[in-house]
Amino acid sequence: MDQHPKDALMVWAGTLLGGAGGWYGSSRIAAAYALPLGAWGPLVGGLIGAMAGSALTKKILSDPGAIPQIATDEA
Repeated sequence: MDQHPKDALMVWAGTLLGGAGGWYGSSRIAAAYALPLGAWGPLVGGLIGAMAGSALTKKILSDPGAIPQIATDEA
């Protein structure tokens, strides 16, 4: 479990966005090829997207050079 609340919130957001993208993407790809997905296709696409979204978000947050830090002068 991540002990930093900001990082944990970012991972949750990445998971949710990945899941929504996987659900939408699998439906669109299946519609483009006229393939029936049934009820399980978008669900599996959403799960795969959620796993990919969380893994990518964790990788981005763990890399110190991926997100530029804005230096502020606090006097």
